[in-house]
Amino acid sequence: MSAQTRLPGACKSIAEKWAIFPDFSPNFFLPIFPSRNRFQPNRKTIFRQKISRKKRFFCPWLRQCCGHLVATVLIARALKDVKGVSIWQHASRLIDFLPPTSHSTEDRILLNALAFVLGRLGSANQCVEYCASYLEIEGTYKGDLLERWMKEDLIGTLNEGEQIVQQLVNAVLLESFPNGESIRMPDEVREELVNFYQAGMDPILLLELDGRGLIDAPESEAWEEANGMYLMNNKISNLPDNLNCPLLSALFLQGNLHLRLAELRKFILRSCRLLMELPAEIGDLNHLELTHLKVSFYLPTAIGNASNGIIPQNVISKLEQLGVLSIDVNPEDKRWNATIEHILPEVCGLEKLHLLKLHLPDVSLLSNDLIQKLSRMHFRFIVGNHLKRIISRLPHELAIKFKEQERCLKYVNGGDDIPTEIKKGEGIPTEIKKGADGIPIEIKVVLQHATGFFLERHLTAISLSEFMVTTMENLTFCVLQECNNIEAIVNADDVDDGDVILRSLEYLSVHYMKKLSSIWKGRTIGNSLSCLKVLALYSCPQLTIIFTRDLVQNFKNLEELVVEDCPEISSLLQLPSEEQSKMDRSLRNLKKISLHYMPKLVNIFGGAQIAPSLEWLSFYDCPSLEILYPKEVSSKELKVIIGEADWWSALKWNESKGLEPRNLDVIFKPIKRDIDLRTQLAEINDKLQDQKQIIVYKTVRSWC
Repeated sequence: MSAQTRLPGACKSIAEKWAIFPDFSPNFFLPIFPSRNRFQPNRKTIFRQKISRKKRFFCPWLRQCCGHLVATVLIARALKDVKGVSIWQHASRLIDFLPPTSHSTEDRILLNALAFVLGRLGSANQCVEYCASYLEIEGTYKGDLLERWMKEDLIGTLNEGEQIVQQLVNAVLLESFPNGESIRMPDEVREELVNFYQAGMDPILLLELDGRGLIDAPESEAWEEANGMYLMNNKISNLPDNLNCPLLSALFLQGNLHLRLAELRKFILRSCRLLMELPAEIGDLNHLELTHLKVSFYLPTAIGNASNGIIPQNVISKLEQLGVLSIDVNPEDKRWNATIEHILPEVCGLEKLHLLKLHLPDVSLLSNDLIQKLSRMHFRFIVGNHLKRIISRLPHELAIKFKEQERCLKYVNGGDDIPTEIKKGEGIPTEIKKGADGIPIEIKVVLQHATGFFLERHLTAISLSEFMVTTMENLTFCVLQECNNIEAIVNADDVDDGDVILRSLEYLSVHYMKKLSSIWKGRTIGNSLSCLKVLALYSCPQLTIIFTRDLVQNFKNLEELVVEDCPEISSLLQLPSEEQSKMDRSLRNLKKISLHYMPKLVNIFGGAQIAPSLEWLSFYDCPSLEILYPKEVSSKELKVIIGEADWWSALKWNESKGLEPRNLDVIFKPIKRDIDLRTQLAEINDKLQDQKQIIVYKTVRSWC
């Protein structure tokens, strides 16, 4: 079943399970996760005719929840019987309000959902906090809970308590069982509520004054306290002077036809899904001295006219103070192809530019002028034509890590590129040659400056060596995905003697590589990959070799190894038994090994005493791993072994050399087959980190 059919079904099941929107027809959910034919006129017309104004908030609201089931259910139940459109609108805005914090996007979405729900509970909020802190995990009798609330002066009468319990059950913050006599708090709700209260979340103040016919903007005091201001569709002509907005993260002013912004110094547009083009008048904002211009153009391709540009000519060139330029576009929007060609020379003329984010549909757009600026600025380039996927195959957290790199290149659907001529003496090193490998010279040169490289769906490359790996001296982060002809990450036979390969690389993640058979091919070159800290290999059906006798010596800084869904691997180390003793104490910094979905795995390192600092061992669905060697788990730092309970109980120990394994049952953590593996691993990891913090805290206290 495809993702397009699966996701709407999930939305329907949410609504049906919790009885959220009983009057919605099944067709209502189809446009939320549309198919490729999303702009069929009949579906769009039917959709608009069937839903009321209130229901129209559901689509953006559900998207804003980003598939977070708990947040979706909490908000939906809070809005179940609400008829006021303004409250629906407020919920949508609050969920979408993501101020800069240390929390991840998913955490902030859930915290915002809880802020909305708890803000509508009134005095019952205190009862929720009590349950999150003191209610037994297995639950308690409702009568006992009400008595405890009364002792804490949270309620005045039992009748009041009954009403609050029912209110919290309806809000999915509590659940009753059996026959309503006992009460408990769902585990996932408790966990998030504890995080919410521990985070000390302040109320999010959204000043919603849109469409009020205001002539004057709010007074300065309101700007000091507001987190977001909605002043659209009014008659405001001026904003207060010398505004102090320490908490303001979102300001909406569209529809104020007489408003003058000649003194504007910072201009950012985000999530403007129907923004068709950038007006030429932006070039008149001569005081954009804080140098920020961030815009997103995600007009559906069926609406955009390919003959029209998005940004008029001679607009970017007028913004002489511009230092940050970020333009995010729909990769299927053909208007961008015309736009980028005429604005690129203007961009290259911005002398103060130090951060540039662009999508370049063709390699030839990496001009000499642009390449010469790379050493003086941070950049994030997407090069190549690609379709926007409804669901990315790349883990979300990995995509976030890639975007955190200072100089990023994502190269998509390469292999059909025709290498272009670049004149020597214009910033292009002479050793970069247009070879028979077919990799464009421009890509190789950009990689000299890049700290992050994401190679996706390359059609012809056989190894990463074709991209001149010896010149990637700044590269620390690399992701390879769906490059179906790559057979080895590095082919040392393509490298000159004495050249060190990927000397700075710290993170390497490989996904869905059909022909990958080994990490390294050819002679071993000392100090190559010597800085690598994380090696992750996912879904490589022909991969058989990870470490060899010589190569393992290069991985002296490796800290984490993940191998998942690689069915042909039988051992991590290919080594004759008579040479195992020579490998003892290798991989000294390796702390974490995760081996999942590996049907042919029979041992870890073939009995060699490797990874003396190992702390984490995770196994899942490795049916052939029936014997462990005591040396493989001899690390004194080992804190957890993870796997299925039945696998652990049937496991045998190789004791041919008289070595007795220490009692490891105390550190074994069983995995349940009916719960998502990644969720369980994350929970175990969190608990280990908490234990570390407690130990550190106790140590510090003992010193004091």
